[in-house]
This record gives sequence, C-alpha cells and structure tokens, in this order.
Amino acid sequence: MVARSEDSGVKVEGLVPVGRFASLQAAREYALVVLAMNLDCLITVQEDGYLIHGEEGFQEAIREEFRLYTEEQSFPRESPGVPVFGSGVNLALIWICALLFSLASQAEDPAITDHFLASSIAIWEGGEFYRAFTALFLHADLEHLMSNAVLGTLFGILVANSFGPLRGWGLILLCGFLGNLASMAIRYPEEALSLGASTAVFGALGLLVGAGLPEVWRARSWRRGMRTVAPLLAGLMIFSLNGIGDPETDTLAHMTGMAAGLVVGLPTAVLLGRRVTPA
Repeated sequence: MVARSEDSGVKVEGLVPVGRFASLQAAREYALVVLAMNLDCLITVQEDGYLIHGEEGFQEAIREEFRLYTEEQSFPRESPGVPVFGSGVNLALIWICALLFSLASQAEDPAITDHFLASSIAIWEGGEFYRAFTALFLHADLEHLMSNAVLGTLFGILVANSFGPLRGWGLILLCGFLGNLASMAIRYPEEALSLGASTAVFGALGLLVGAGLPEVWRARSWRRGMRTVAPLLAGLMIFSLNGIGDPETDTLAHMTGMAAGLVVGLPTAVLLGRRVTPA
C-alpha cells in the first residue's frame, strides 16, 4: 500500500519508519523484503522520496534484513556463458586434432613411431620416460585412432563435467601416462611396445569411478553406488568388444590406465571438497 504524505502526517499506529528510498520502485522492492518476514508495512510519499514503515518492535530486524539484501544485490552476477564450452567439448576437439596431426606425421616419417612409442626397455633402461606420454598420441592407423577418439571424447566430457574441463583433461592425460609407465614396468625386463590413446581412455573411466565413490559414501545409497560402478561396467563391455587376449589389444595397459584413474580420481575428488557427478 502507498499513502501520500498528507494522508500519513499522523504516525500510523503500530508502524514506525524503517527506510527511506528515492524511487517508488526501490521502495516497493524493499517492502517485499518486509513482507517476506511476514510483517506488515506501509509506503508513504514524502517530499524527498518514499518512506517505508514497519511494525514497531521489529525495526532493527527489518533494517538488518535491508542491509543483507543490499549486500546480496551488490555482488557481481556471473553470466552463465555458453554451456557447450563448459563441458570440455572444445578441449576434446583440440585433442582429436592433435591425434590426427600425429597420425599424419607418422605417415610422413615412420621413424616418429619408433622414437615416441612406449617401450619397456627404452623407458626403464634408457630413462626415456617421455615415451609413456607421447605414445598416447600415436596410433597404428585411422581406424585405431577413430575408435579411441570417439570413446575418449565421450568419457572425456563426463570427466570434464565432474572435475572441470582443464583439470579433467589434464587428469586423463596424467592417468594415461601413469598407466603406460605401470604396464611397461610390469612387462620389464621383457621387450614390450605399445601405442594409442586407449590407456588414457580407460584412465577416464577410472576417474569417473573414483569421482563417484565420495558421493556414494556421503549418500550411503545403493542406487548411487550402481551409478558409480556404471563406468566400470562400461569398461568391461569395451574389453569384451575389443577382445580380451587379442595380441593387437594391449589389455594390460587398459587395466593399468583404469587403475591409475581410480587411484588419482578418488583423492582428487576428496580434495576438491565438493560433490562430483559420476554420470
């Protein structure tokens, strides 16, 4: 209700002034704050603006709510941005471009493959640990690359949604690196060679499982537990599709990649101190 000053020259019984505002819009906005407190209020028109009257005995509480509301409105509001970039799709495209560039370079100079693939002897005797990382960008052919790119993009986006785009893709590459190191260590001193992004792809699966475990622990929910092991079941399905024991499939690197993802993902999710979505 808005009353003119001449209508409210006499003090309204039970109501006292609690705030003065330059515009009627501002007065009505703050009057809603009073009404939200389940209190009565009245707006009167003054020569120098508008005066809000609130219930006597609650004036200090109303003024405190005004102060808190003013502070809340003064906080900068972040624009939501374009959702697709928040999902890490742009980083996935950069990753695919890097894989295609590497494959083209391999075709142009076959020596690149020999110099940068994962080798148990070169890594653990020659100290060429970089091979465990560079091998993630090398592939035998375009079909090999596309299968890893499709699955890697899918699981990479899920990881990005859980840990954040930059952190998520960084963790995926880290897990691929650690998975390659572990698989080469297990095979050493025998000679073992490996290449392909699949170790990182399975690292992403392990990250999703690790990210979901704190959520399951907090919720004590069987349903959420099933959602958490879903990536693990997806990994087993991919194992079966690719053929476990196939000499052309590095099953051990897949397993060590997933194990690295689990070992890295669980403490990272805990340290982040926030809920992550296992997807």
